[in-house]
Amino acid sequence: MELFASYTGPQFLIFYAIMLATCVFLGLWIPASLREEGRPGSLENAEEAALLAGGIDRLNMAVLSALFAKGAAGPGGKHTLRVEHGELANSPAERAVAAQVGEVQLREAKKALKIEAERIGARLVRKGLLMRESARRKLRWLSVLPYAVLFAIGLYRQQAGAALGEPTGILIALLAITAAFALGRFFTGYPRTMAGNAAVRRLEQGSSRLKRAPQAGEVGYAVAIFGTSVLVGTPWEPVHAVRQAGTGGDGAGYAGGDSSDSADGGGGCGGGCGGCGG
Repeated sequence: MELFASYTGPQFLIFYAIMLATCVFLGLWIPASLREEGRPGSLENAEEAALLAGGIDRLNMAVLSALFAKGAAGPGGKHTLRVEHGELANSPAERAVAAQVGEVQLREAKKALKIEAERIGARLVRKGLLMRESARRKLRWLSVLPYAVLFAIGLYRQQAGAALGEPTGILIALLAITAAFALGRFFTGYPRTMAGNAAVRRLEQGSSRLKRAPQAGEVGYAVAIFGTSVLVGTPWEPVHAVRQAGTGGDGAGYAGGDSSDSADGGGGCGGGCGGCGG
């Protein structure tokens, strides 16, 4: 740490800001480049596609959209859908949601899907499209390691400066930003393998028509790949409206794992240098 003691306060702040930008870059590069390769695998249905593309939240919306399109669910209250004809459900995931008869909020449907989502996720892991839990943990820690090192350096400098009565307010703010980026990097991200990322790209490129004009029997698959925005302007738009109301998500959120191909993102001035801002 003696190296940083020779910096003046403004010099250290500039150094820290540059290193923080470097950490953000590494937070993007590490999960994009160091994840497992996996292996090419086929997807059996829209539910596997949904979980691979966007996690349990996307699976939830795909299942609800499919139920809505086949008449098993309809508009409910302001933030709900109404499940009325559960006998029309086909897959185990659809039946799990359709068992919630009556007004259903998105979080309730998502909770009902949890066990089935874990089964689907396990199949995708076996196919080499999702990373194993141990690999997900390793990738998460590798992604936050640069932030942790920078935070330790900054905290040392801040404490040393505070002990000398120097202003360190700006450095404290930078430390808070560093911590926020680190937490965001740790708790977000798609646990797909490289092969899984390639599979999602193929789905998106090969299903452009579904994005423009899905038919009733294709609604679940279209939402699985592109999200509920494909329902805008269709008879099934109420599903999108419920999601937009803020009662559920449509992005990542993988059960039991991190949820990005890309994401994000001393002590005081000891040694008699100037303060670190204030």
